[in-house]
Amino acid sequence: MQKKALLALLLAMTLLLSGCALIVKDQAVDDQTVIIRMGDKTVTKKEVKAATNTQLYNTYYMHYMYGLSYDPTSAENIASAQESAIETLEENLVIDDQIEKRGLTLNEEEEAAAMEDAQSDYDSEVEYAANYEITDTSLEGDARTDAAKAELEKAGYTLEYFQNSSRKEALKKKLREDVVKDVAVTDEEIQEEYDRLVEAAKEDYEENAGEYANDANGSTTLYYAPEGVRRVKQILTKFHEDDQTAIDDAHKKVTEANTAVTTANAKITNAQEIIDSEDATEEDKTQAEADKQAAEAELAEANAAVEAAQKEEDAARETAFANLDEEVDAILAQLAEGADWETLMAEKNQDPGMQSGTGAEKGYAVAEGMTSFDAAFVDAAMALEKIGDITGKIRGNSYGYYIIKYIADEPAGPIALETVKESISADLLEDKQDETYSDTLAKWVEDAGFKVDLNALKD
Repeated sequence: MQKKALLALLLAMTLLLSGCALIVKDQAVDDQTVIIRMGDKTVTKKEVKAATNTQLYNTYYMHYMYGLSYDPTSAENIASAQESAIETLEENLVIDDQIEKRGLTLNEEEEAAAMEDAQSDYDSEVEYAANYEITDTSLEGDARTDAAKAELEKAGYTLEYFQNSSRKEALKKKLREDVVKDVAVTDEEIQEEYDRLVEAAKEDYEENAGEYANDANGSTTLYYAPEGVRRVKQILTKFHEDDQTAIDDAHKKVTEANTAVTTANAKITNAQEIIDSEDATEEDKTQAEADKQAAEAELAEANAAVEAAQKEEDAARETAFANLDEEVDAILAQLAEGADWETLMAEKNQDPGMQSGTGAEKGYAVAEGMTSFDAAFVDAAMALEKIGDITGKIRGNSYGYYIIKYIADEPAGPIALETVKESISADLLEDKQDETYSDTLAKWVEDAGFKVDLNALKD
């Protein structure tokens, strides 16, 4: 199922919230009925309905994305969406008021950036509508694009709408920056957060060094290192391309054959349930016996296919390793003769992770129980007895041969505060700024003296 049509759903909800058709009224006048008032600033009935439609759609789409049901036509959901929409509109009023009072405007560069974002958003919506909303297959090229723009316009999604939205978001950003400009983080707060993070990391990693090694090789910020972690480097010699293809093709056959085994077993189970059922007729049981026998024949055939495919994969892997032996033996011979590891690693390594970044500088973190690396690599790395030791050629389960060198032990204990202070400070500052702005916005709303006519929305 494709993404739910934005404009189609919004149009449907616009009709839903348009009011009772039995009540005769001037729609233009009714649309301008004031629902929210803040001093001389107002929000009309039409604007509240539009905001409610958007809230209903957003809630519907979030439910849809997670496979959950949501009825945007139910009275309860409409009331909830309306309440949320009014809260948002009130916030927008006080935000606009504060922008005006502070004299905040966009400079030429900021305006240009906002318009660029608006054009990009609008173009994306037009492209989506052209691809998924226009059902007339005879329309192509510019004609289809024009039709998509027309449909978007029906739902109020014009380029001007996106420009206004983008400009407003840019001004909101400037307002937030103005509100939080004096927010700061103290050294005491940083120390307190550091101590908390160290303790939490210690609890996570102390009994699971493998988890630490997994995180250390990723982008996770680290605060504590447990015992039992070491750094290693490797020279990877990968399978030749045609050998890798042969392995992959054979492995695909193994997977397909195993799927056939699973399917056959399911058929046997289903048939047996009918055979054992007290409610099944004799005719059903006779058919189930036949189905079971057929499935058992399928199972035997599938098991034979698994065995044959596995033999093919094993043979392909043996051939692949054999085709690397001479090359890898030559590297080991050079190392045995005293060749410099770093030089050979730079010349011979086919592992990108060893060619730049932390891997090239410090080596990979490895520990017992880690799951992000090939088990053959981890087992061989952890079997090395002392720093400086080098393995022979290690058969990998996925890529080819590993030659691994034990580089260093990871120092156990808390990571130095200086190493993570900048990251902690940035996170704390963002949290404090968010809290400050949120509290300030809530106070603006509280002090605004809003008057809301909910009764007018019922007409």
